[in-house]
Amino acid sequence: MHPLPLAPGTHQLSSWVEVDGAAFESNVREIQELVRNRAKLCAVIKSDAYGHGAGLLMPFLARSGVPYIGVGSNLEAHIARRHGYTGKLMRVRAAAPQEIAAAVVYGVEELVADPQSAWEISRIAAAAGQTIRIHLDINSSGISRHSLDVSTALGRASAVGMLSHRHLELAGIMTHFPLDDVEDIEAGLARFLEQALSILLAANVPRELVLLHAANSFATLNVPATWLDMVRTGALLYGDSDPRHSNYLRCLAFKARIGSVNSYPAGSKVGYGHLHTLQSESRLATVTAGYGDGYRRALAKGGSVLVRGQRVPVVDAVSMNSMVVDVSNVADVCPGDEVVLFGRQGSEEITVDQLESATGSILADLYTVWAAGSRVLAAEGAV
Repeated sequence: MHPLPLAPGTHQLSSWVEVDGAAFESNVREIQELVRNRAKLCAVIKSDAYGHGAGLLMPFLARSGVPYIGVGSNLEAHIARRHGYTGKLMRVRAAAPQEIAAAVVYGVEELVADPQSAWEISRIAAAAGQTIRIHLDINSSGISRHSLDVSTALGRASAVGMLSHRHLELAGIMTHFPLDDVEDIEAGLARFLEQALSILLAANVPRELVLLHAANSFATLNVPATWLDMVRTGALLYGDSDPRHSNYLRCLAFKARIGSVNSYPAGSKVGYGHLHTLQSESRLATVTAGYGDGYRRALAKGGSVLVRGQRVPVVDAVSMNSMVVDVSNVADVCPGDEVVLFGRQGSEEITVDQLESATGSILADLYTVWAAGSRVLAAEGAV
């Protein structure tokens, strides 16, 4: 296995997201083995590979032989082609005409779910002298998000009409499940198969020429009937999915450093708003990350981070570029010490449940912001 390219050291950085390429590659192989000989894999790298760095991880995918990569932006399509990926690229959301026109050079297959967009994509393809492959998104699952309602005769007729454009080629019909609930997924799958096959019959398109795909990460793991011709896994690639499947490894940690250490007497008020009062003389350390780096203020109340392998409480409202933690019970803390905001240090770990319960958000809502506010680096020693 080839390691991720070494990035510049962290000595320049106030905070950073650290990505384990070995864990990512292991996850890709696990999914490939799971669906082998039954379904294709579409590896989703939207939002800069879920904040893990598409540029870092793309070499793995280019080598792995995955037949499809799911992108959200033209930049991700560019990164894939720049790294030599020669497979198929599928956009996993509805795109504006300007984006679609600019993506023709990358050979992106576009999601389409309304007649006006189909006309626009056909016009763009004609102007480029090409045919654009499309994936028809239908609302069988009830997600009602860039998906065509084909439950009525009018909806089905609209779908058939969208497939008749001269410069469009139907690559697939898809839906997306809104709930991580097996019964709901099974009901949505039954509607999807009925509606998709009805559309193909009405459009006189042979079934074997079209990919039917619906499975997200949860469905891929828990409802094998949803695999159909292809599964679209995003979170699972990064180890952020059903915790019952422990063979998928988390790839990301969020880190910063200690900036200063000072002692304060009992009764001292801490930070903006004086939300915390010291009950005894304490040693407080500033951490070189704050809400401007993606560490939510909601994490301050009852939150903790890891310093020298020990859990220490946040005692601050969290500032834009720093926060304060109480290191009174940790010996020899010094400026420059590593701080783990999410992930493992020694035998301790800041877990998914801790962050999600504190913020009321899913983890992906947090780590995609961490990547935007911090540098994404290969983990030292990742192989």
